[in-house]
Amino acid sequence: WQFERVCSTFILLNCITMGIQSHQEAAGALSPAVDTFLFVSEHVFTAFFLAEMVLRLYAHGWRIYLPTSSDGRSNLLDALLVMFTGVLITWIIPFIALAIGKEINRGA
Repeated sequence: WQFERVCSTFILLNCITMGIQSHQEAAGALSPAVDTFLFVSEHVFTAFFLAEMVLRLYAHGWRIYLPTSSDGRSNLLDALLVMFTGVLITWIIPFIALAIGKEINRGA
């Protein structure tokens, strides 16, 4: 119960930061301080959601991600979101770009 509450709070906070980022980028008023806050928070949220996924895997086993039930499909979708929009886009692609000498625009 506490674990779910903490995870839900992080989801809500992540939604708020995404809203702030979208609003700031649409208004063209992304200050360096806000940009840094959003950059750091993106990494914090990615790390938290990855840790959540690993903890669920450890506690419930890999079968929790089988799409044979509504909960399984929901867990699988959550894991795919974490791995693709979180880990891949936030960490892996920028790392590869850095390794080959390409610069990635952090903004839109």
